[in-house]
Amino acid sequence: MRYDVAVVGAGPAGSATAIAAARASLSVILFEREDKGRDKYCGGGITEAAKKWLAELGAKEAQETFEVICEGHVLVLPGLRLLIDRVRGNSYAMVRRCVFDTKLMEIAESYGARLLTATEVVSISTQKDYVLLMDRKGERYEASYVVLATGMRDRLVRSLGFPRIPPEHIGHCWGTEATYDSKRQIVKWRQSFGFTPIFIMFGIVTYGYFWVFPKASHMNVGMGTTLRESTKYRKLHKESYIRGLEVAKKLGVIDDTSRFSVNKGWILPARPRARTYSTDNRALLVGDAAGFVHPMTGEGISSALRSGMIAAETVKKALDLNDPTVLAEYERAWWKDFGRELFHYGVKLASLFYSSPRLLDLGLRGLMEDRHAVKLLSALLYRSDPRASEKLYKYVIKRAPLLLAKALKADKRRDYSDAP
Repeated sequence: MRYDVAVVGAGPAGSATAIAAARASLSVILFEREDKGRDKYCGGGITEAAKKWLAELGAKEAQETFEVICEGHVLVLPGLRLLIDRVRGNSYAMVRRCVFDTKLMEIAESYGARLLTATEVVSISTQKDYVLLMDRKGERYEASYVVLATGMRDRLVRSLGFPRIPPEHIGHCWGTEATYDSKRQIVKWRQSFGFTPIFIMFGIVTYGYFWVFPKASHMNVGMGTTLRESTKYRKLHKESYIRGLEVAKKLGVIDDTSRFSVNKGWILPARPRARTYSTDNRALLVGDAAGFVHPMTGEGISSALRSGMIAAETVKKALDLNDPTVLAEYERAWWKDFGRELFHYGVKLASLFYSSPRLLDLGLRGLMEDRHAVKLLSALLYRSDPRASEKLYKYVIKRAPLLLAKALKADKRRDYSDAP
């Protein structure tokens, strides 16, 4: 059988592609090299944008995997300053990736996609009018087009001639998701802040942040920075993580830090590949494989879902017109949809705030003393405004002298939370 589209990788981007393609009446085969229930180290926060795309995708059942709803966030700035915000009607849904990803695979199956788990595709070759895929057992599969959702695993992507993501455009995160009495801890958070927050702590690593995200019976505690900066840490990975835990305990974020250690890690992109489609090889890239992660926050689930939807639409059009050159429209479509926000203004913001620890400290303190700036930052974190990065960057640049003056007078705690 020749499928309309083969999707390699069943994370959020791959499953979203399969769901959207199957709903468009395409025949789909979806490959996952591991079994259902496999994990990926990730904070597991579902933003407003991600929730929107799940609904439009026809995957509302994924809400069954939402374990904790966090209405806002607490940012811990260098010097242990606290910036607290909650915006009415916005929230983060916390998921465990082993559960969330499995649910998306099952939704793809329910729409008619053929799911093959524990099946690793080891080669892809382009024939005259189709692609030939072969798995590790020697089984062969044919499809008119292929979508690669292989994350940061580069072998198949590079085999089709796609450029690599250079090391300076790669991030690294490490930490754990350990069993924990989250309910008791959340009660204390609500007493302190009036809502259930996520915690993002700056100043623990030179570039990036330390986080604490609650799940139903787990706590996800990790940190992330650039790969280039991470390679300098080496043995300091553990020491910096311990330092983050010490700050979390001192602030009452985590009462029992004994359960947490560094036992997971992952690399993630911070910029898109120079090219995300190949008409010659009848291939598209989605999600992390394409580099679709916000350069400042590291959030990638929302753009993973959206890129899968756009990829399916593009493949459908190429099939309808019997014209593989239509794949070139994919890059223009994602750039218009979310690319300018992430990779023009998101890059500018990341360069501005992460250019030096001193500038990060001053920048965050300046934002802390400006209510409008805080609300723009919150829209970026929630991903509730598709132009949040643009608006925040322009606001900061226009008012830089004023924000710098405010930074010199920053208080130890600011709470801009809207009433529930």
